[in-house]
Amino acid sequence: MIRHFFSALLLSGVLSAAESGSALASLTYSGDQDSLAKLDQDLAAAGTDAAKLATVESRLFAVLRAGDSTFAARQAACQRLGRLLAGTAPKARAEDYRPLAAMLLDERDFDLARLALEPAPGAAVDGLFVSALAKSSGRIRLGLIDSLGRRRVAAVVPALAALLTGADAATSAASAHALGAIGTPSSAEALLKATALPPAVRATELLAASQRLPVEDAKRVVRTLKEDATVPSPLRAAAFRRSVDLDPSTALEAIVRVCAASDWEMKQVALEALTGLPPAEVARAFAQPLSRWDAPTQAAALAALAEGGDAAAVPTALAALAHPASEVRLAALAALGRLPGTPAVADRLAQATTAEASEEAKVARQSLARLNGPGVSAAILARAEKGEAATRAVFLEQLAARHMSEALPLLLRCRQETDTSVRTAAVGALGELAPFSEQAAVLAWASDATDETEQARALRALVSLTLRNRDVAARGRAIHAAIESAPPDVALRLLPALGRLGGTASADCAARLALRDDPRVADAAIAALGRWSDATVTPVLAHVAEKAARASVRQSAVEHAARFLERNREPWKAATTSLVARLLAATSSSSVRKPFLTLLARATDRSAVPLAEKFAGDAELAAEARYAVAAIQANLEGTPKVRASGGANPGNIVDGKATSRWSVPALGEEWVEVDLRRSRPLRRLTLDQGTRGNEYPERYAVHVTDDPKAPGPAVVTGSGQRNRTVITLPDGTAGRYLLIKNTAERKDTPWSISELYLD
Repeated sequence: MIRHFFSALLLSGVLSAAESGSALASLTYSGDQDSLAKLDQDLAAAGTDAAKLATVESRLFAVLRAGDSTFAARQAACQRLGRLLAGTAPKARAEDYRPLAAMLLDERDFDLARLALEPAPGAAVDGLFVSALAKSSGRIRLGLIDSLGRRRVAAVVPALAALLTGADAATSAASAHALGAIGTPSSAEALLKATALPPAVRATELLAASQRLPVEDAKRVVRTLKEDATVPSPLRAAAFRRSVDLDPSTALEAIVRVCAASDWEMKQVALEALTGLPPAEVARAFAQPLSRWDAPTQAAALAALAEGGDAAAVPTALAALAHPASEVRLAALAALGRLPGTPAVADRLAQATTAEASEEAKVARQSLARLNGPGVSAAILARAEKGEAATRAVFLEQLAARHMSEALPLLLRCRQETDTSVRTAAVGALGELAPFSEQAAVLAWASDATDETEQARALRALVSLTLRNRDVAARGRAIHAAIESAPPDVALRLLPALGRLGGTASADCAARLALRDDPRVADAAIAALGRWSDATVTPVLAHVAEKAARASVRQSAVEHAARFLERNREPWKAATTSLVARLLAATSSSSVRKPFLTLLARATDRSAVPLAEKFAGDAELAAEARYAVAAIQANLEGTPKVRASGGANPGNIVDGKATSRWSVPALGEEWVEVDLRRSRPLRRLTLDQGTRGNEYPERYAVHVTDDPKAPGPAVVTGSGQRNRTVITLPDGTAGRYLLIKNTAERKDTPWSISELYLD
């Protein structure tokens, strides 16, 4: 009974496999893929179990032997046979691979057979390909030649050699490629004899063969290619490069000969080959001949020596500093910064920093900063302390470039030096090295300096070290106190530091100075406030406008405030209206007041309406006041409603957030409609692209209307602009709805709006 059970189970498995094979044989590309999925599951489940793999293999061969199997089924079977046969022991007989041998000669199936056989190891498979080649022609033969080359079948060399001549060009080229891939002495010999081949084809395949040939055979091949004038120059250069790898003992001698010749393409290859050779040997080989080569070659060779980084190259680089060609001197200076350094090299580089050629001086400074070697840092520190003034200045600058914080005491002592260039270099280095704890010393230096260059460098150093203190509120106190207590001349020298430090405390300090009676100090202070980096200074300017005794200072404060408010597109607040009210009250000039009424049109708070209405009786400001009132009343209706032709979240353009945007492909038919909720006058639209400055409308057309169903003709058309597209509307433009269209295609970028600003 047990025997009957196992027999039934075995029969069930055989039937199941047969059914699966039958289903696979009818596989189509667009039909049911379950049989293929089942096959892949069985293949994965077989793992490395030889018996299970043999079962799957039998199923695959059965599909290929079936006379009615579809092309899709045979392709699937061959793809999986290739993976399976590649990982199993090779079969001894060609018959074991039936029907793949026949498929190799079938116009329809030969590529499928290659899929299965090409990865399979073993002489039997090699024999199948060689045998098929002898019986093939046309496209089949080309495919078989390719497979034989990939498998590197040495036995086919005579047959391929015969096809190099007397066959069509495609067969000849394919045979040459296969011979190069096989890479045996006999395949290389066949290629060497095939002089009728195009020189480029023959040379390419000989180079490929040389990668697998024994060394002596490979040397003979590349020597032949190097000496053959018919071989294209790039391939002769490649042969030279291969010869360097094959015979390192003679490589340097060959490279030197190439560098002395005139073939620049060959020189580039030769110099690149140096990377695989001992740097010390390269340096010794180049020491004598380098100076006799042309300037471009010398420059390239010096760069190669620098890459090697051997100390033996230093004398060669030093000698090249005297070359008449700038490109050689530049290469030598750059090389010295990468080669092992000495105090003597540091001295030569320091001398070069004073060269008339600014580029050479720049490279010399960079190399001196990079120079590394025994005693170099100590020598730089010693030469910064003593010596000629010009040389000391160079080494003092290097203390900062090399981040030598141990030099701080020396730098501070240099304040007592009599030479201006030494003091200037020292205080500049302090700006790079000094911690905030040295603020008092550098502040005193900046206060006492009388030379303009020294003053500028000291002030920059003072700002730099002050900004290293993360306590924003406290870090500038000593500077503020010093400026406010200093004589006018000193205050004027220190005052530019306030704008660089920034912050409310610095702005308040500048405001107090602007209220001074001394006109020079007051004017300089108000000018500094006008150059402030952000609009946080606006309340300070309002204070100056209200309190300054001098009319010119008050007017400057008001004008600076107007510019800051105009540039500031942050959402309007009630505090902004209060600020504008203070500035309007600080001046009686209609021309100065007018910009503030224009700005009031952005207001979104009710207190702005009576503020604008106050000026309705002023003949010079009445029109501006009415405009502002109408705009504010529309703003009070709420955030505009937005819809668009496409793209997500069109409301992003009026959400007051510079980080959001609306974006749509620019095909030339896009639009965005903005409902202002109430009719209002309009003078200017700004389409801010935010961080996507290139995503402006290619061409725009703007319609302003009270009837969106009949918007009428465009009131203005034009081309978009990078970063912000500013659109000036005709006088008298008014309406509730804005319709903004992109009317031309942009293939490279979309159309984006981060924020829409109305004025």
